[in-house]
Amino acid sequence: MTSRGGARSPLGSWFLGPHAENGEVLEKLALSVVRDYAGWRADFHPADPRAIPWGDKHSPAYAQGIGSLEKNLGHLLAELKHGTPSFSQRYMGHMIGDQTLAGQLGYFAGMLHNPNNISSEVAQSTTRLEREVTRDLARMIGYCLDGAWGHLTSGGTIANFEALWMAHATMGFPVAAACAATELGVALNIELPDRSHAPLASLGLFDLLNIRNSAALDLMQALRESAAGPGLRDALEKHSLATAGYQVHAETVSRHFGHRAQPAVVLVPATAHYSWEKIVRALGIGARQLVFVPVDERCRMDPDGLWGTVKKLADARTPIIACVSVCGSTEESAMDRLDLLCDVRARAERELGVTFHMHSDACYGGYAAAVTWDSSGRRKTAEQIRATAGIDWPSDEWQKAMVALARADSVSIDPHKLGFVPYPAGALVVRDRRARDLVATDPPYLLPSTQSRSMEDLIAGRFSFEGTRPGAAAAGVWLSHRVLPLDERGYGHLIEQTVVGARRLYAALKEADISPTAIVTLPEPDLNIVCFFLYDPRMQSLAEINELNELVYGEMSQRSAGDEPPYIVSRTRLRAPMYHGAAVPLLETLSEDLAEQWQAGEAGGLVVLRSTVMDPFLARKELADVHVTGFVGAIASATKRVARKGSVFQEH
Repeated sequence: MTSRGGARSPLGSWFLGPHAENGEVLEKLALSVVRDYAGWRADFHPADPRAIPWGDKHSPAYAQGIGSLEKNLGHLLAELKHGTPSFSQRYMGHMIGDQTLAGQLGYFAGMLHNPNNISSEVAQSTTRLEREVTRDLARMIGYCLDGAWGHLTSGGTIANFEALWMAHATMGFPVAAACAATELGVALNIELPDRSHAPLASLGLFDLLNIRNSAALDLMQALRESAAGPGLRDALEKHSLATAGYQVHAETVSRHFGHRAQPAVVLVPATAHYSWEKIVRALGIGARQLVFVPVDERCRMDPDGLWGTVKKLADARTPIIACVSVCGSTEESAMDRLDLLCDVRARAERELGVTFHMHSDACYGGYAAAVTWDSSGRRKTAEQIRATAGIDWPSDEWQKAMVALARADSVSIDPHKLGFVPYPAGALVVRDRRARDLVATDPPYLLPSTQSRSMEDLIAGRFSFEGTRPGAAAAGVWLSHRVLPLDERGYGHLIEQTVVGARRLYAALKEADISPTAIVTLPEPDLNIVCFFLYDPRMQSLAEINELNELVYGEMSQRSAGDEPPYIVSRTRLRAPMYHGAAVPLLETLSEDLAEQWQAGEAGGLVVLRSTVMDPFLARKELADVHVTGFVGAIASATKRVARKGSVFQEH
């Protein structure tokens, strides 16, 4: 495989390969890991008596135990072969692909040592590796490393949970601080969203709930300096939501300000991951406080829709905890114009005096930021990226949105998605490390002997929702980052190649003729997820279209009975009214009646087939000629099988 300038691409050395082409490499290096680990054990106080004497290894009981292990391991290996063949170029289903050799070996090595990254006391090495990993991610995002902080999680749901947890705590801090300052007789000023300053005691409840994160955290520092001592902690806890709880906190705030605040909301696009509803439920914010912002025809949050939503909420004096922007949606890999959304927030601060936490849910697409960096640490323009990719991608707007990650207050990224490392490995990175203090808990056995920042960074369990976290995940991500740098030499090239393959698939589907059925593609993807649906002109309803696509999905999913399908896809459902901006223009090209059915909320939305192209080797023309052509052929064959078996076709 060649890359820019005619040089050979390093891709072949990064993966085991769909046919285990690098099997001997994995075997050799895995064996070296086992030998190194066994040697480490053997060399640790070698004079100590043996726990397993040589005689025991020749006993019948020992032989029986090892025999049972071998037998059941064989059963396990056989069972695992019934799993998802995500390593194959024939798998184009969910967001799971092959892992890098580095990720596999790093995780394997870390797993043998079995560290728990709750604290450096039980994970001396891997807590340091985790700190390096999150600094890698912060650098890729564009954060200032002196202020940023992050840690690994089990996945995106927990990373997003923690982001909103911190956002909620930061939003509520000025209220607690104002109450505590009054009680302690401390007078302080605070910066308002429009950059003016006012006495803390002069602000009403709605104003205090609209303080920028940096100003709220500056206030925390100023309050500590002005009223140090146990009295400050007691006063803050008395008025803190985290310690008082919702019922007591609401009563306390109502007594202090004479009224309660309107229930605060969280803004998300229609493309937001389903975990956000779980998160607002778990945090006690409430599912009804999740406000969906319209998306445009490319499934991106509409900046004008965001402004209209913010303006309406400001007029109603409704606080906004956070706005969640999506960097790589799970259905379509759509990239919100984060740059424009941040501009909306800046406008709201100037004109409306309101603000909110800006979070980027980049669990899927975050690693694509590596595409924007060259090997010397400089940002690449969209034109420079297009020159190396060899396709008309990305757009200038895409590059601006990706660079704008540096403007987000927090970013969640999943290394176990486009980082191509084993599960579980999510990550949260925050721009201002001080926010973690607002959610910290301090169990005595985790407190460092010295409260230096470097020591605090090695005790992530104080600030994370999860306590136990596998150090193996940190080892896997760390080694993969060292082999594949987070720039054009490594992950940038890798993700670029997946997009090349996805664009080839998209073009083939768009041009395919499987008449009388038509393949209708959604807009060209921002990353590497291709969505489309099948439509027959004889169909007159969304229900019929949905049935056809569900039947074809059944033929091409792992749920299908009988033989393994030649190619595997997934599917999703675009729901009204959240996807109105994307679905209506698409359906109008087919039939005005179908668009009207959508607007009337019929059929529960639109079922679309979804192909996630995580295999970078499909960028090779010879492989694309086989598998892209084969995929389109499999779609055509599945459609014909559905017709023969009897389906909606027979009704016309």
